[in-house]
Amino acid sequence: MNAIRASLVAQRARHLGPRMLSSSSTAPRRPDRTRASPQGNIGPSALSAHQVFAPLAKNRPVFKISKPITVIREPQQFYRDLLHGIKHARRRICLSSLYIGSDETQLISALDRALEQNPALQLCVLLDCLRGTRTDATGMSSAALLSPLVARFGAERVQVAMYHTPALSGLSKQAWPQRYNEAFGLQHIKAYVFDDEVIVSGANLSRDYFTNRQDRYMRIPDRQFTDYFAGLIATISQFSFRVLADDRASRYRLQMAPSVADPTREPRAFIREANERMAEFLQRAELEHAVEAGAVSEHDTLAIPTVQMRQLGITQDEAHMAEFFDLVNTFARSHGCRSLMASAYFNFSDQYKRSVLDSASRWDLLVASPQANGFYTAKGISQFIPDMYSIIEHEFVRAASARARGDISIEEYARAGWTFHGKGVWCYLNQKLPQLTMIGSPNYGYRSIYRDLEAQVTVILGSAQLQTDIHQEALGLLSHSKIVSQDELQQRARGSPLWLHGLKPFIMKKM
Repeated sequence: MNAIRASLVAQRARHLGPRMLSSSSTAPRRPDRTRASPQGNIGPSALSAHQVFAPLAKNRPVFKISKPITVIREPQQFYRDLLHGIKHARRRICLSSLYIGSDETQLISALDRALEQNPALQLCVLLDCLRGTRTDATGMSSAALLSPLVARFGAERVQVAMYHTPALSGLSKQAWPQRYNEAFGLQHIKAYVFDDEVIVSGANLSRDYFTNRQDRYMRIPDRQFTDYFAGLIATISQFSFRVLADDRASRYRLQMAPSVADPTREPRAFIREANERMAEFLQRAELEHAVEAGAVSEHDTLAIPTVQMRQLGITQDEAHMAEFFDLVNTFARSHGCRSLMASAYFNFSDQYKRSVLDSASRWDLLVASPQANGFYTAKGISQFIPDMYSIIEHEFVRAASARARGDISIEEYARAGWTFHGKGVWCYLNQKLPQLTMIGSPNYGYRSIYRDLEAQVTVILGSAQLQTDIHQEALGLLSHSKIVSQDELQQRARGSPLWLHGLKPFIMKKM
């Protein structure tokens, strides 16, 4: 713990030890982390992280990553890496995002040049249909932005897919306007493939994510691991609408493959067909990339991808997270443990909140402050969403206080002029550096489990350098955060409109 303290003093940041929940109106006092923990032995365990987390590798694809993994820290570097990947790709570019900003002409121009200069290059883009066809004030959308590439290079080289949730069909689809219809479910997976490396992230492809919207990004250079994500994107694209060029003013049209049911007309048939394709992909990946326990050493870095598509009957990540919480709890009871969990929004699902409250591990929860929430400057009812998250935070802090869980705290990211969109997990077991991290698209809320298509990667860290990089990433995020007290949250909750409390159950399931 002293090493963490020294590191943070040097960087003017906070460290990852336990934080006390304060009921006073003053700033919470940080406890002395040099004292022994009541949760068990604080010394190193004889068990390695690979042994502790071995069950996570069962019945799931596992990849040994031999080349160095790069942890990208800032959105500007993320954008530079995207442009570098596009420029140097020779065989394939696969981009999976919620949407592409309608003003991202520089990104589209880079794709255009890459396709022109490399005749063998294939481009596939997977976006959400509802978000990707939503128009801005000028009538532009992600689909309209990409359709000229389809027209110029042909649908064989440029495949643009738009996944549409089966939960919005028939009269409901006609009744719900743009933006609000996105509450029914979205394609939320963020992965960016360039030949044999992939950037796994939670960031979308728009200007704020390239400048002042903080997320997480990890570049993984491994052929087989990259093949997995390229295959995942290709599989989802099989049951998604295709964007085709059109000479009319709309500039594009959407077409579903003849062999797949239209989710807006035949949602049940669509779910059945999509489930079959996804199940086949996941089963094949598991068989082809199984790792025997005896073939793994504590110096191996392992990447375990998981997906969640409950609307399609796929609950892999949900089961994975439940197992992770159980493993951490079991370890913490005997050895002590500390963990950090981040989300763009304090809207963790009930099962995840229960898992944290019931866990023997210390927990820090990192979320956006109201000012760093993407909805802070929104108009209409959306402007009250940050207030809603404060209400939910206050309820959770009260629950933790009632259980005398002084080792659970909430940190809020607050950086002038920035918003926060990071998500993931850092698990330290009882060591000074993390042994595991999770990174990807889930915000760990109701939507992530029940409505959206999500993918994340659990990385068991075998390299001391990678452990240090992941630790520094966490410290960097926490350096812009502050502990929020119970009194502060109570004041926010009391200052919120009464009707907002009544809408809480609805918003918790939609946001």
